[in-house]
Amino acid sequence: MTTATPIGRPRLAIFDTSHLAGLAADWASAISDRRRTAQMFVPRLAEHGWLPLLCWHQVEELLQHQNDELVDTRLRYLRSWPLTAWIRSSDPNAGPGSILDVLKAEVAAANDHPEATAFQVRDLARNDLLSFGPATEALPNLLWNWRPLRAALTARQEKTRKVAAISRWRSTNIDNTRISDWIDKPVRESGDVTRALQTLRSNLVNEIATRGDKRIADPIRVADEFISEVARDGQAITGRTDLPPAIQILVNAGLQPGEIDPSSTLAEAMELLAFHKRLDIVAKTGGPPLRELKRTVARRHIPVVIIEEGMRKHAHDQPERKGSDLNDVHLLCIAPYADITFVDKRTLEGVRRAKARDAIFSDLVGQVSKASRYSDIFGKLTEL
Repeated sequence: MTTATPIGRPRLAIFDTSHLAGLAADWASAISDRRRTAQMFVPRLAEHGWLPLLCWHQVEELLQHQNDELVDTRLRYLRSWPLTAWIRSSDPNAGPGSILDVLKAEVAAANDHPEATAFQVRDLARNDLLSFGPATEALPNLLWNWRPLRAALTARQEKTRKVAAISRWRSTNIDNTRISDWIDKPVRESGDVTRALQTLRSNLVNEIATRGDKRIADPIRVADEFISEVARDGQAITGRTDLPPAIQILVNAGLQPGEIDPSSTLAEAMELLAFHKRLDIVAKTGGPPLRELKRTVARRHIPVVIIEEGMRKHAHDQPERKGSDLNDVHLLCIAPYADITFVDKRTLEGVRRAKARDAIFSDLVGQVSKASRYSDIFGKLTEL
């Protein structure tokens, strides 16, 4: 039976997926010393008051390998842990929870306590998020039948690469312009729109080819899909409307006219839009109505939002925008519920930049570190 909190709560550590993969490889190694080290890694940590904290984003990455036997070995290794902590999922048969489960718990806490700070929201959400027990409870038998998930995981990978390639792209830097600057701008003539879209498409194809994840097989197709969406959004504002085109674009995207502050920047409007879309996801997955959440839940009170926005604003725009970077940010959103989080070099540099610029972000993510090998982790933890 899973316990909500063991007596004398252990400290929790989030491991980078590469560490888990390395442990699984050594656990199945023909070399007895390596095998013994991997077998005793988690029990030795538990003796010193530490447990791993698992979430879906680690498991998902471990499943994304073309060698089925290797994936099976990784799952068997994780299930060998005698005791672990994990993010509780709304579906206990699906494995550990994801960033969505964290978001739902935080929004529920903020909705029940509208005056709570981000740190208070974290503390309120923690009891509903963390489970403790043997890893066989964190990774139920249903996960053994993971092979039918492969098509969905592959599609998700491809989507993540597209998002990473495009999300930071700007044809012109207008993020800091104010909505009021665009209110009097008329809708372009059809010919001008066509030429502008052709220029955007050319620029985006080049951006994806040079800066996108190298595993994107067809930058032209990805760019065409995105530009087609832009064209459809543009066509949606050419009909009769009493609203200025700039306002109508934001309304069509999902904001209500009363939520749009003309003195705000486009970047601020898009942050609000993204936040409302997150609240809508919570509302549609069993949460309170969206109208209520908009009234009671503030952006700067939700740790997931603070961390995602902090990394987007302050992390270095890497020469290659890898799809795995998005998964790394999702893993980082679990950090407020751990005592230390191990990440790769790219993510750590982004965390350092964001910590230097946002004190709330810094306190929420807490201690973030890097370890070249899993064998380095034990020494780091026992020194704390």
